Formats: sequence, C-alpha cells, structure tokens
Amino acid sequence: MFSSTATITWLSGHDNIKTYRVPASRHRKCFCSECGSALPRDQVDNGLLIVPAGSLDSAIGIRPQAHICFASRAEWDAHLEDVPKLDGLPP
Repeated sequence: MFSSTATITWLSGHDNIKTYRVPASRHRKCFCSECGSALPRDQVDNGLLIVPAGSLDSAIGIRPQAHICFASRAEWDAHLEDVPKLDGLPP
C-alpha cells in the first residue's frame, strides 16, 4: 500500500532526541528534550517515515497519501471546509 525510501539525516541536535514508547503498543513519539517539539521518526516494521507537520519549516511539494484511522475519527471531523479559517490565534 505504501512505500518509502526516505531516511532521516540529522544535521544537528541528535543528542537532544528523546523517544517515549507507550507500553504494550507500537506507538512511540520522538521529541526534542530542549523545546519539546515533535520530531520525525521512522517505522522500520512497515517502512514509513512519520513527519509531524509542526516540525516542517518550509513548504513541501507532496500531498498526504492517506487519512489514517478514518473509521475512528471524531464525530465532528466532517465537512471541515465549512469551518471558519483564521490566520492566527483567535482574538
């Protein structure tokens, strides 16, 4: 279904990366121990590279390949194109 040839090459800050694993699950989260920012991580078992959108600092030229866990989404996650869009925080 998905294929990935992407790899992560850390230019700096590698020593600040921490990983939290949820016990008895496959879920893990990588983050910066200095600022708490979510960081990219690979999922070796299925060849995916997970990149939190908040960790990007430039535009990307690809679209998402899937809307995962769609069947268990929140009830309000429908027709979000009708929700007002704000360029910053609400007043």
